[in-house]
Amino acid sequence: MDSEKNMKTQNGEIRLEDLNTLDNEAIKWIGSVETDKARLQESEEEREQYIAMLLGEKEVAFRVVDIEAILDVPRITPVPGVPDYVLGICNVRGEITSVVDVRKILGIAVQRQKTRRERAAEKMIIVRGELYSVGFLVDSVLDVLRVAERNIVKINAADGELSHISQFSRGLFTRPGEEGRENDVILIDTEKLLSTKEMMQFQ
Repeated sequence: MDSEKNMKTQNGEIRLEDLNTLDNEAIKWIGSVETDKARLQESEEEREQYIAMLLGEKEVAFRVVDIEAILDVPRITPVPGVPDYVLGICNVRGEITSVVDVRKILGIAVQRQKTRRERAAEKMIIVRGELYSVGFLVDSVLDVLRVAERNIVKINAADGELSHISQFSRGLFTRPGEEGRENDVILIDTEKLLSTKEMMQFQ
């Protein structure tokens, strides 16, 4: 509408002196914009962003706020005398970072040797906790999820397949439209994971 196009703005906001010049249609339009903004803010408050990734045959996701970086796998230097889930150390932006095969911590089995293409898809994510950061090797990064608390389904600790990983998880999330396809995403609780005795040695 012409009244919308003719409204003067400063820093994207309607100036106070312009309010008296707006007609009823423009005022209604402003009201609808504010309503949409309020709905958007409410939606953002209810949902949290996660980055989903593949670990073996499982899809897991970490909160965006817990991830410092997603990198191509750098050169990893093995360290003698450490547990088998510690792959070694690497240099990330001038800092020495420990690299962990998080699948072994979470109890996710690897059934076969990777192909060259699968190895090329590997990434390292730097996960940040309150006390320290660590690098996790993942098979691939999939997508970004926006998760509402009401859509998280708690994992039954008695579930044989997921019983071990349940202690590190906030629950399961199903992508909209993919219900019943048995590809739920396991939402990782970063603080619980980094608080395990296996991980606390890196602080």
